[in-house]
Amino acid sequence: MPSPYQALPEEEWLMKTQHLVESHPLDFETIKAVSLKCWKTLWSTTVGEDKLAINLSELDIPATIVGYFFEKLFAKELELINPKIWRGGRSKEEKDIVYIPDNSYSLEIKSSGQMGDKIFGNRSYGQSVENIELEKKEKSGYYITVNFYKQSLNLIRFGWIDHSDWKAQKSETGQAAGLETKVYKYKLIKIPGDYQLNAPVGILNGVGPITLDIFNQENILTIQDLKNYQGCNEKILKFQKKLDDYNFS
Repeated sequence: MPSPYQALPEEEWLMKTQHLVESHPLDFETIKAVSLKCWKTLWSTTVGEDKLAINLSELDIPATIVGYFFEKLFAKELELINPKIWRGGRSKEEKDIVYIPDNSYSLEIKSSGQMGDKIFGNRSYGQSVENIELEKKEKSGYYITVNFYKQSLNLIRFGWIDHSDWKAQKSETGQAAGLETKVYKYKLIKIPGDYQLNAPVGILNGVGPITLDIFNQENILTIQDLKNYQGCNEKILKFQKKLDDYNFS
């Protein structure tokens, strides 16, 4: 499938992305509402029953498993809303979310449980395949990306990622593929909302261990805490002023 960005100069990518997401049957508000509902459902889920029941929030679950559960719940919720239009992928050849009337609108969900706002795919995403028939599924297309940390949902984005956008780690032993800054800037659009205020302050650019310790001393743990800060620490105030750049609600 040819890229919709083919032959376009980089400065026109954002306009193309906006056109792509506006033409998609899923709108931002639906994506956000479904994401928040599924995130809440995920952490209220229990494993086992009766006296053996354990709430998922009590378990130290790997981020990859959290992301997998979220993806399945998201697909199920869309299917419940309109089973004639949406369903989850049923094979490795299908996208995570299938749009039944037109497969070109089917999409992938990528999540990351690391502190920060980056998204990663496995190494195969950054490798070129000469024979497209060897590909299990098309890796170019619409993506919903989700960043979370522990039980906090920090950032939801919607846009388009081409297979060629994924860059495998240079090390032969590296197992991940990442995206360049220009992809985050021009091909993925942030979906803002109050949910972002519960994100840990550690997701902000420039917050390292020393700065995080300063925040902790002032009992600033979340973006909401930083937004409400009324003290006089110059370093904290500096980060408070930068909040507008992140488009937090």
